Parts: sequence; C-alpha cells; structure tokens
Amino acid sequence: MNVTDIAKNELKRILATRSLPPDKYLRLAIPPTWNGPGDFGIVIDVEGDGDEFIEVDGIRLLALDPILVERLADAVFDFKESNGSDGAGFTLDVF
Repeated sequence: MNVTDIAKNELKRILATRSLPPDKYLRLAIPPTWNGPGDFGIVIDVEGDGDEFIEVDGIRLLALDPILVERLADAVFDFKESNGSDGAGFTLDVF
C-alpha cells in the first residue's frame, strides 16, 4: 500500500496529540473491527501477529493486518484537506 506524505504527516500530527501507551498503535481497520461510518477507519489497538507498520523516522504511524496489506497492495492511503463543504479526512483509493 502506498501512503502519501500528506497522510503520514497527518498520522504524525494525530500521534503527537495523543498519549498512547507503548503497546498501543493506530490501526487501519475494516469491518468487523471498524464499526463506524464508511468502509474503513482508524482505531487504537495492540500489535497483532504479523502486523506490518507504516513508519517514518523509526516512528510506527499505522499498523496494518497482513491480510489487509495483501488486499490493498495497490491502494493509495491519503489525507484530503477540507474542501469547502467536504470535510477533511483520510481516503483509501483501491485500484
């Protein structure tokens, strides 16, 4: 999965505003782990077996389940700034 620099910067910003315990990470989640609006979301979770991480400068920004990594091999994870009536948020473009 390709993660844009804009998305990485937003994840870093989110982590800077949270005091997560050392064993907790932000995770890209899909149902049933994600039960909010939309097809995916970001949750706080512990490291799972085989997780892969999006990292910048040794900082683990986002945990990814290995099955999700396989399914989203060609996907682009991005962050879009607010665009008038559109709210800002993460996007996942799956090809």
